[in-house]
Amino acid sequence: MEPGVEEQHFTGGDDLIIQMVMPQVSNTTAEVKLIAWLKKPGDAVRRGEPLMEVETDKATVEVESYADGYLRVARYPEGATVPLDAVIAILSTSPDEELEEEPIAAQGAALRPPGQEPSPASQPPSLSARRSRMDISPVARKLAEENNLDLASLHGSGPEGRITRADVEAALNARKVATSEGQAVVLPAQAAGFSPMRKAIAQRTALSKASIPHYYVSIDIDMQAALDLLATLKKLAVGRNGAAPTLTDLILWVCGHLLPEFPLLHGSWTDDGSQVNPEINIGVVVGLDEGLIVPVVRQADRLGLSALAETTRQLKQKARRGGLGSSELTGGTFTLSNLGMFGVSAFIAVINPPESAILALGATSKRAVVTPDERIVPRPVMTATLSVDHRMIDGILAARFLKALKERLEEPASLMFDL
Repeated sequence: MEPGVEEQHFTGGDDLIIQMVMPQVSNTTAEVKLIAWLKKPGDAVRRGEPLMEVETDKATVEVESYADGYLRVARYPEGATVPLDAVIAILSTSPDEELEEEPIAAQGAALRPPGQEPSPASQPPSLSARRSRMDISPVARKLAEENNLDLASLHGSGPEGRITRADVEAALNARKVATSEGQAVVLPAQAAGFSPMRKAIAQRTALSKASIPHYYVSIDIDMQAALDLLATLKKLAVGRNGAAPTLTDLILWVCGHLLPEFPLLHGSWTDDGSQVNPEINIGVVVGLDEGLIVPVVRQADRLGLSALAETTRQLKQKARRGGLGSSELTGGTFTLSNLGMFGVSAFIAVINPPESAILALGATSKRAVVTPDERIVPRPVMTATLSVDHRMIDGILAARFLKALKERLEEPASLMFDL
């Protein structure tokens, strides 16, 4: 059975009632906003067909049906906030299958047998109750409680009225004004609201630096062989109307072939120690006007270079128009970030939890290099910096990975052999 699908025989016959739950479309939030239903009750739905469109803290994504059937009940109205793992829809394998539970009201009431009135305990929480539980940040709640501030008196300026730390600080300053004895008090300017994407970036990077002991290893790589190979592949791609691999594509492809030799570099740290992920799914950082997003190239070790180039091209296009699916945003096991196109010579990147490493690429630029026969010649050189989790990866392992990456990129024969 597919994950996210629960099946129940309500009638005792061969027909099935299928309860679909909201999948884990984001690793960084516990709820999403329902933008639109793409099917209406009574419509036939095929497995893999888009059922609804939701907004996460990173992007707008389509949620696909996990089974064939007919949409009978849409549990949440458009615009509602939907918790992950909540039942979102009920399908049946027959369009006239009798449901023993009446359809859900537009407000998202709980399923109940016909003729039975819901008890107060089964009623959905009120808007004020939901806000007191969900719509205040933990930092804001702690600050308010420490200062004996009534949460009910606060007004949120965050997304959908969420109460932020800035709202609590503003209320505390207002209270100081009210209780001051004629003294002039200057209120600080309230912080501008964060977009959901910027908020997610703030939370993820703070979590990463607070919980992962980072260290960094860098290496300089002579890129002449790689550039020559890319020039040849570009000519071939033009002749075949294919996607020409970029330098990022080439390095991502090389990493995909190297990571099976370095399983801890695509693993995660858990309470039970290091865990190796069975797949090699490499995220590539894409910069947008509102922040960063990391679409994932799944099973990168199984893709040829031309197929990988086409995959990254499509992912970047989707990222820039906000059309990435949930499977394209989750499940990453290693990340690649390239700022070389902006002339950045070198930088260090923050690990994307729960991953254990991220590779940062600087610009390829001409530098004076001393050859083995002690001549000084100009060569195109790139600095690559690996950020790793010291809980599971020691310096010698990180150095061995970078050495292998350097050898692959500097030796054209080894690259051509794997194409």
